[in-house]
Amino acid sequence: MSNQRKQSSSIHWLKTGIKGVFFITGLLILFSWVHYNYLIHPVAGTSMQESLQDGDRVLLNKRSPIVRYSVIGFSVPEEDGMFVKRVIGLPGDSVLVQGNRLVLSIGDEGFTTTYTFDLEPKVARQLKQDTTIPPQHYFVIGDHTAVSKDSRSFGWVAAATIEGKVQYRVYPFAEFGPIN
Repeated sequence: MSNQRKQSSSIHWLKTGIKGVFFITGLLILFSWVHYNYLIHPVAGTSMQESLQDGDRVLLNKRSPIVRYSVIGFSVPEEDGMFVKRVIGLPGDSVLVQGNRLVLSIGDEGFTTTYTFDLEPKVARQLKQDTTIPPQHYFVIGDHTAVSKDSRSFGWVAAATIEGKVQYRVYPFAEFGPIN
């Protein structure tokens, strides 16, 4: 009987060990998937008010397609930190630079909408030769345009610099929810 009890105990520990290995493997796979697809990023500044506040934390989806009016997280060469802004212009949208002013024409759903933005002189000179937003580039604006540092001051945002599309505010917890 004692032999049978030892064998039963050994089988129990073996089953428990196998379950533990599967559980840990599952957690590692889940962690890897989340790390591969998502990123949590802090919001700094007031340029996205009322949508986002200084100090908010947002969840970026690294694999979600960027569409017009998406809120994205990205970096800018020669600038510190990560930016969070709203996509207004997509690759192929018509642009016209007149002096320090950019006119953006978008044709969605059978009609054309025109936006006009004042540019910093350096950016106006850089974009002057463009008649459309180049492939793999975007024009972004902060929701609080009076204080936002965005495409008006640093030009097109290259797709390669985009970290992901903002999907949720995850902090503060009382404000948890999707971002539109």
